[in-house]
Amino acid sequence: MVRKSDPAWPWMIGAFASAMALALADLAVRGISDDNLRLALALTARWSFLFFWLAYTGGAMAVLFGATFAGLARRARELGLAFAAAHLVHVGLVIRLGLLRGEVPLQGGVLLFFLVALFFAYLLALLSFGIGTRKLGRLWRPLLFLGTSYILIAFGRDFVNGALSSRIQESRYALLYVPFAMLTLAALLLRFAAFLRRRFPMRSAAA
Repeated sequence: MVRKSDPAWPWMIGAFASAMALALADLAVRGISDDNLRLALALTARWSFLFFWLAYTGGAMAVLFGATFAGLARRARELGLAFAAAHLVHVGLVIRLGLLRGEVPLQGGVLLFFLVALFFAYLLALLSFGIGTRKLGRLWRPLLFLGTSYILIAFGRDFVNGALSSRIQESRYALLYVPFAMLTLAALLLRFAAFLRRRFPMRSAAA
């Protein structure tokens, strides 16, 4: 059972509402067209990614930098669910763009690649309401790692490819891709560094 007092609900509602407001504001000002929907897609993807990034790296930053980030690490579940909630707006915009075009925006292997990421996002969101730890036991942590890493790779594929595009000389295009490509790479480095810190803890000089 999902408890109404679950601390994740305010995060989820706030993330969803803010993503919806972001999309509606953009489309209200610019109108609904193919180009404008694609910009709204870009904005909502990046907004939801920020929640995901904090959830993915919070524990690593707590390991590397100490108690300053302990609160962020404790909020990993809430932030992950906020990402899933905000990303629903992005998914809705993808469907709207498909209806406008009269076809699925993505095709073939690329479509399958992103559908797997979407599957992981909402599978983990569902399992995080206690089902994962209660029913899966020791399998929960490996599944969480696999799913979140795949989601990061899916985001990274888009951001890094965009950052390497010939359009990067356009200032708006660069702002939409370069900072997020750097965040993706930073997430990988933070998690790897935290793994090394746990695996090979620093010994004191007295030891």
